[in-house]
Amino acid sequence: MGVNSPVPINANYETPADAQRMIARWERLGRPAIELEPGVIVSNLERWLYNNPPASGPTLGRIREYLYIDTFGISEKAA
Repeated sequence: MGVNSPVPINANYETPADAQRMIARWERLGRPAIELEPGVIVSNLERWLYNNPPASGPTLGRIREYLYIDTFGISEKAA
């Protein structure tokens, strides 16, 4: 974890293998809030990954989609 990384509340939770890669990408993007669905937002990805029970596959998929696909404007070009 980075210098300002939060200490996990419960270290027994398994974080995704690519958590550090996702956090690094999120930081390069300026730490944006990630909308998982209408009204459900992750405002601090690092804290969310390290302090919550393992996320479901679809939830992590949405976060990865945002970090690696939506941020390049691909979904807007396809519309």
